[in-house]
Amino acid sequence: MKPALSLPLKFLLLTSTVLLVMTLLHTGLSLLRMDATFERQQQLRRNYAEQQFMQQNQIAEQQIRLWLESFVDLIQLNQQHDFVSFGRQLAEQSATMQLHLNIDQLWLHDANQRMLFASQPSPGLFDPLLVQQVLRQQSPASAYLCKDYCVRQLSVPVLNANADIAVISVSTTLVDMLSALHQSLAADLALIRLTATEGGQNRKLLSGSNPRLARQLLQKLPDDVNNLLLHQGVQLEQDGRYYLLSAFMLETKGIYLAVIEDVTDFVQTDQYYRTQLWWSSAALLVAMLLLVYLMMRRISLRLSNLTKSLPLLSQKQYQKFRQQSQNRDGLLTDEVDYLRDAAVDLSVELEQLNQRLEHHNQELEKVAMYDLLTGLPNRNMLQSQLGLLLKQARPQGFICLLFVDLDDFKRINDSLGHALGDDLLKQVAERLKSVQAEPRLLCRFGGDEFVLVQSHCKEADLPFQLASTLLQLLEPPFTLDGRDFVITASIGIALTDDAGSVADDLIRQADIAMYAAKQNGGNGAQAYNLDMYQRVRQRVGLEQDLTLALAQQQFSLSFQPQMEVSSGKLVGFEALIRWKHPERGHVPPDHFIPVLEQNRQIIPLGYWIIERCLQLSLSLQYAGWHDLRIAINLSAEQFSDPELFNRLTALLQQYEVDGRFIELELTERTLVQDIDCMLQRMQQIKTLGVHLAIDDFGTGYSSLNYLKQMPMDSIKIDKSFLSGMLENRADGQIITSIIAMMHQLELQVVAEGVETTQQLEFLRQHGCDMAQGYLIARPIPQTELLGYIEQHFTQGVWHPQQP
Repeated sequence: MKPALSLPLKFLLLTSTVLLVMTLLHTGLSLLRMDATFERQQQLRRNYAEQQFMQQNQIAEQQIRLWLESFVDLIQLNQQHDFVSFGRQLAEQSATMQLHLNIDQLWLHDANQRMLFASQPSPGLFDPLLVQQVLRQQSPASAYLCKDYCVRQLSVPVLNANADIAVISVSTTLVDMLSALHQSLAADLALIRLTATEGGQNRKLLSGSNPRLARQLLQKLPDDVNNLLLHQGVQLEQDGRYYLLSAFMLETKGIYLAVIEDVTDFVQTDQYYRTQLWWSSAALLVAMLLLVYLMMRRISLRLSNLTKSLPLLSQKQYQKFRQQSQNRDGLLTDEVDYLRDAAVDLSVELEQLNQRLEHHNQELEKVAMYDLLTGLPNRNMLQSQLGLLLKQARPQGFICLLFVDLDDFKRINDSLGHALGDDLLKQVAERLKSVQAEPRLLCRFGGDEFVLVQSHCKEADLPFQLASTLLQLLEPPFTLDGRDFVITASIGIALTDDAGSVADDLIRQADIAMYAAKQNGGNGAQAYNLDMYQRVRQRVGLEQDLTLALAQQQFSLSFQPQMEVSSGKLVGFEALIRWKHPERGHVPPDHFIPVLEQNRQIIPLGYWIIERCLQLSLSLQYAGWHDLRIAINLSAEQFSDPELFNRLTALLQQYEVDGRFIELELTERTLVQDIDCMLQRMQQIKTLGVHLAIDDFGTGYSSLNYLKQMPMDSIKIDKSFLSGMLENRADGQIITSIIAMMHQLELQVVAEGVETTQQLEFLRQHGCDMAQGYLIARPIPQTELLGYIEQHFTQGVWHPQQP
């Protein structure tokens, strides 16, 4: 079984993932915004410090320039012809200038850069290139000069009365400026020198408002710091305080003005805010997840309750399901309520469907257990009830089963149509119902088969009494479509008192006995015995062999000559089927013909025989034997075949044989089933010129009235009459009567089974038309036929062999 995860946990997992990502993004964006705000503020402060520094420099330079200009005007240098007097007066005022203007040193140089005056013997920090620039440009210029400390040098050009130029240079320290900026910016400032070395960078503090702090921070400054990072600022920690050190380079390369701000309060506030932000985000996330879980938990419980109620539907407890599903959990309707309402509606529909199904099941059970045509119990009911009766067999007596099968029903059904066939079955069922009484069970087994079960059978002859009763019930003719039909039946009987018997076995035994009764001519009853089982096994084997024989064409034809009795003239042949089995040898026709008739394999075999006879007729005509007719025995099944006329017509046209050379022999049993239908079919066949004959006349149930209506050409007297006509006067009288009567009906008479000259002479004396039998010739294989008749029928006339 796969591991399961509840819906709330699934949704919680999904929601927590989404909320966690959203929280992280929100918190990260907030922190980035804080950092960006802080960076903008620091940038503004750096820009402000840089502006203040430059502004202080400009103010200091402007003050010095204004003082020098006022001093030059005061001493009226433009009226002097040299700079000697100006130098003395400048020396007198140098102390005042150093005091009031924060001037460190003062110099005066002429146009040739010769120093005319210096306020101190030591030159200190001085840049002669700046003097050259002023002389060249004749405009003031300034520059920062740093070594162990930093000063700013300002050089200003002056002119005397002769328009000679001189340069006054002053240097001022930056300490006071740094102190002033420290006060105005509320931050420490320092001048530092950064020089690149092989090991990294050399950092040196030149001056600062807080040299100790600046020196400590410079030592903690990373080695890989660059100008851009310094300009943006580097956060450092010292003695539990946080400082932001940023610097920008002055005009002198490598010299930086560093601004050191104490950002401890900001850092602590930022850390506190970050902590609060993380904790509040986490708390909000947990709260939202808890809220989502509780909501989904509620939905899950509602769905779980509905799920627990759903099995009631499979248990068909629809009312209980609706009672458990009526309560609503909330004030507002949601999708779960819609689902519950849909489930309730489904329960109503299922209940209605179940009611309809139960009704249909009852009807189907009736259909399954009862035959719709006759209203009798069917095979399923027989199996069920017979099984119950067999369990009670021994204490209650024998169980007797009668298997009833109508004789020749299929021929009637095929010839009259299924509608009249169904009507016949209903009439048969109504007659048989008269014997249906407790403890008897009458069922329609299928088709034209009925089964009668008698329980509590204690008399041995009771089954045969029941069989006789059933046969008597079927004796009166049945009326179908205004015509009367006589129906007989074959009944198989099986008995058992074994409670362990199987219903199918008892039915099969009765079925075997029924086939035995049918083989005995039908219209009778037969009890099951082991010999029947053996015969059925042989019959099954014979049926399988016949199927193989048809496929492998193991059959052949032999032809028995027919001659005119008065003249001995050869008039035709009777085609006789022969079967040579690969293992059994020659099998008599009366052994396999009934089997072929019952499984309707006789029909394709019959068409094969007709085709072979047409081929033989054509061969005889080519050989010079004209006007010879071939008689073909036609089974009742084939004569009832709806395709007979069309197939016969097609074969005659295919081989171009005149129909008068073919004679179809029909038994009386074939003709009496449905006289009207048979007459119509015979009239059709007669249009082809084909002769019709009644075979084995006198052994069936021919009616002279019907015989007058039939378009017959001849009749064949059965050989059973000929065998005793000389010894039995009655048989002789029957033969003479038949010959006379048939001649009155203008029918030819053919006697079969003639074996002695006395029999032939008797037939000749009484006017019999044609004869066949062993006296004249035995059946001749088709391959030997032409040779035989040329030898024994000289010029077409029979010559008896000398003994």
